[in-house]
Amino acid sequence: MTVRHIGATGVVSIDNPPVNALHPDVAVEIEHAARAIEKDLDLRSMILIGTGRCFVAGGDIRYFTEIDREGAAAMALRVQRMQQALFDLRVPVIAAINGHALGGGLELLLSCDIAIAEEQARIGVTEVQLGLIPGAGGTQMLFSALPVGTAKRLLFTGDRLPAGEAHAIGLVDQVCPPGGSLEAALAIAERINRAGPLAVEAAKRSANYRLRHSLDEGHRREVEIFAALFDTEDHREGITAFLEGRAPHYRRR
Repeated sequence: MTVRHIGATGVVSIDNPPVNALHPDVAVEIEHAARAIEKDLDLRSMILIGTGRCFVAGGDIRYFTEIDREGAAAMALRVQRMQQALFDLRVPVIAAINGHALGGGLELLLSCDIAIAEEQARIGVTEVQLGLIPGAGGTQMLFSALPVGTAKRLLFTGDRLPAGEAHAIGLVDQVCPPGGSLEAALAIAERINRAGPLAVEAAKRSANYRLRHSLDEGHRREVEIFAALFDTEDHREGITAFLEGRAPHYRRR
């Protein structure tokens, strides 16, 4: 899985035909792509998109028939490590949901910072329909995105939501026409890329810290991150450019 550069955005395409099932090997490839983007300081954002007609239409069901309890635990932990790499990635990650995001596909979506879904996409945690539950964080992360009752309804029913309904409940950030998710994601990425890169990275760290800690702890951490930016050249350039009425030239230092 290679990283395609479009300006300052790294685009990663999930390619596991026919439905981009989330096999552990696919999780490893996504993690490696994220690690490559982490090291490439010319990149300021990442887009994750599926090839073909699906984003990720779930876990690899055939693989499920080959593993036992221990294998299932190892698989789930492998996927969780990939998700952690996306969550901790220094740059924002945009999910371009070009088709169904079901089961592991929804859990992958929840690991990204922003999600854009095409109108034809169906989104849901469908594992109970297979006699399973989400094993890669779905029963945990869904509660950071949705009200408790809504999250439990999706978990208990396995319902597949149309993109419009997923948007209405806040599961995705916006909906676009069929075939338009990459373009829409690139439009957001371009605006991110124009902002101060150190500031964007700091904003992600601070926001993610709050997801794991109390409000009081989050406030304290925010002050630390905010104050540290005053030692950067980018901060001084941003302020100077604003006062001079020109576009800033950030150098990530």
